[in-house]
Amino acid sequence: MKNYQSGVQSQNTGLLTVRNLSKKITMFGLMAGIAAASVLTSCKKEGNEPGSPSLKLNTEQALAPVAGGAALNLSDATGTVELATNGVYTVKNYFVDQGIYSGTANHRPNGNYYFDFSVNDNKKGASATTEPSSKIWDLSFSGTGNADLRVNAFPTQASQIKYINQSFATVIGTYTTAGSAATAWTAGTTPPSVPFGHNRTVAAATPTDYLAAAPGHVIKGWYNYYFGTHTLFGTTDLTILVKDFAGSVYAVHIFSTYENATPVGTPPTNYSWLKLEYKKLP
Repeated sequence: MKNYQSGVQSQNTGLLTVRNLSKKITMFGLMAGIAAASVLTSCKKEGNEPGSPSLKLNTEQALAPVAGGAALNLSDATGTVELATNGVYTVKNYFVDQGIYSGTANHRPNGNYYFDFSVNDNKKGASATTEPSSKIWDLSFSGTGNADLRVNAFPTQASQIKYINQSFATVIGTYTTAGSAATAWTAGTTPPSVPFGHNRTVAAATPTDYLAAAPGHVIKGWYNYYFGTHTLFGTTDLTILVKDFAGSVYAVHIFSTYENATPVGTPPTNYSWLKLEYKKLP
């Protein structure tokens, strides 16, 4: 300070000052480098690490209708999804125009539909009969009236299917506490064959014809077929369970395969328009 105030500068003092400054700059640079590396490492851990293999790798934005609010349009399909205040989602008039079937023919499969419960939405297939290129989906609809159910078999995204011989209202009213999804899954029965669709052929449209269970009959699917009018009846005493790759269990009930859930004509000509409801079990 004395040299500075007097205007006299020592050459040796100047050299020491430069060296000290150089050391300080070097030290500052080193500390800044360490800090930057730490930040980058932290960011990598938080945002760029591969997800756990037990998690469903789905980065798409989910359709999120407001409970009790307006329905939202499905992606790459006709139809809507809405959410009731009790947590039940309902999908109406689910139809995928794939250039195969216009929706006005009899007993003609309309390619395959793929649905992902984790995003409440349709997943567009790579082609009319080929699964999405992402391989991320839970349940497919194919066959006559698109009423045959299959689950994803791709190893890293595979889903599973079971059923419970109880109504949908009973199932969602029974399994309500945290962890009860596992209990429901254990209580479920694995279908005897795939696809899970046709259950039994019935003689007439009577109340018993809407039941999956019958004396001496082993349940094989979710709908009954009335040959007299070539009409599919969604059963009322059966709930489908779908477990996705992440381990979430969804209770599913399918009402109908007809537009507006009402068959038109004899035989009906408005196949492949699906109506279903589902809820994720806790």
